[in-house]
Amino acid sequence: MTPDPAAASAPGVLVTGAAEEEALAAVVVALRRLCAGGAELHLRAPPVLDASVADRAGYSTSFPHLLGAVSRGGAATDLVLTPAACYHVYPLFEGRVLAAPAEVSVLADCHRQEATTEPGRLRSFRMFETVRLGGAEDCLAWRDDRLDRLGHWMETLGLPAERRPANDPFWGRPGRLLASAQRADRLKWELSADVADGVRQAVVSVNHHKEHFGAAFGIQTADGEPAHTACLGVGLERLLLALHHAHGPTQERWPTHVRDALGLTRSCTN
Repeated sequence: MTPDPAAASAPGVLVTGAAEEEALAAVVVALRRLCAGGAELHLRAPPVLDASVADRAGYSTSFPHLLGAVSRGGAATDLVLTPAACYHVYPLFEGRVLAAPAEVSVLADCHRQEATTEPGRLRSFRMFETVRLGGAEDCLAWRDDRLDRLGHWMETLGLPAERRPANDPFWGRPGRLLASAQRADRLKWELSADVADGVRQAVVSVNHHKEHFGAAFGIQTADGEPAHTACLGVGLERLLLALHHAHGPTQERWPTHVRDALGLTRSCTN
């Protein structure tokens, strides 16, 4: 019996086949070319993160309901499961003064303890991110440019995306205030696409964090102020689900322009 190449081995966990891995590898190459041409580093990060980084970044208090800890013999270790790829980037710039804006792309295996099994609401997934570090105006302009680029790119993939302001799922009453401020200031934007019948999920998010991470990790601009940061994130499995929903599970039958946009080889006539 041939298994479904995007089947669930547990709620919120997908198992992919060779064809899907080929497509996702092509997606990463395309994203690096489209969104990270100025990056000085291209990183592959592990599925675990120093717990102190999550604490200093504020993830442990803002999103404790999503964070997974690594334990040994029932006792917590110094590691947590990576909640977002960008958390591996900020410590690399700790204590630095930026002579010019910096940019880093990173691909990571991530985990979030989501409470739903809705299609696309995954607990284990891969995330491609590009992080920009610099001044406020630079980060805002970069964020808006990448949002436009990714919106056009999704259209070339046959995935008309809905662009909308959004907020992160902060925890508790203080978190609701943070979410409201984030949405009011339009710091976070998402591009959403259908991943199943009647189910639309955010496939892309772009964010301006202001000086939050610059202050937390002592990263400064040349004028001595905490650096601002911005990032774009693409959920690779969600993008795969959106492509399957739009064009079917057999990649050789996807429209030629979609396969060409991803750089996939043609193994049969469409």
